[in-house]
Amino acid sequence: MNHSTFGLYDPARDHSDCGVGFLTRLDGTPCHDVIRKGDQALRAIPHRGGKSAEGVGDGAGVSVDLSVEFFGALTDEPLRTGHFGVANCFVPKDTSRRAAAVALVARSITDQGFELLLVRDVPVDHSVARPAAEPHQLPLVQWVFRAPEDWVRTAVDAAAHRALLAIEAVAYADDTYAGLYPLSLSARTQVLKGRLNSGEVIGYFSDLNDPRHSVRSLYFHTRFSTNTEPHPTMAQPFRLMAHNGELNTDRNRACAARRSRSDPGRSHSASTPPGSRRR
Repeated sequence: MNHSTFGLYDPARDHSDCGVGFLTRLDGTPCHDVIRKGDQALRAIPHRGGKSAEGVGDGAGVSVDLSVEFFGALTDEPLRTGHFGVANCFVPKDTSRRAAAVALVARSITDQGFELLLVRDVPVDHSVARPAAEPHQLPLVQWVFRAPEDWVRTAVDAAAHRALLAIEAVAYADDTYAGLYPLSLSARTQVLKGRLNSGEVIGYFSDLNDPRHSVRSLYFHTRFSTNTEPHPTMAQPFRLMAHNGELNTDRNRACAARRSRSDPGRSHSASTPPGSRRR
């Protein structure tokens, strides 16, 4: 490949992009059709996601707002928008580590004053993804919780965020919880993702095929990892966003190194999940 500058081409600006998209109801009415159209969109962008020779996807997923209809039916409890939340977490495959991780998440949620309504494994359809992808998937557990009636929405959001930070502070520092990774913990949205191809996402997560799963908005991502290892935790969307550029490039690393040298007193340490190191 020719990496020299020619005409308008500058190799320093060469990059590849992932696939990303967003759907929403302009009238704000929740409906299952948003998820169906999200499935159609995801099936239209397989060329924007990477995969192994065996057909295992680099990672894909969706973020949707919390469905009052679906989670109300699931918990058999009266729920209202903004006053209940959902936590989705990858948990360790080891039985004892899994039990410790599940207990940590539950404790972190209730410590913030929430009422825990339900803990369950997120149901998946293993026939959707390729057989070679199965060993790469991680167990996914879900917690549904409710805030006290007298809380305002900002208080609910703040408490949910504190619970998330409490989980991360322990999970990323103590090997007892190795493998615990919160995809999302929020009173607004939930993230579902894995080592999947774009067209497999909606079919793989059985909840998304339930007609009661009515939402207003959905955004999706399929990953084309060029300089980090494929791993379920590195799939997107992340908790509040999805990006289709390369943030983790040699050029950005060089910029970070220059900043560190120019300001040696500033801390640049970060806690990162597996898969974030360069290949």
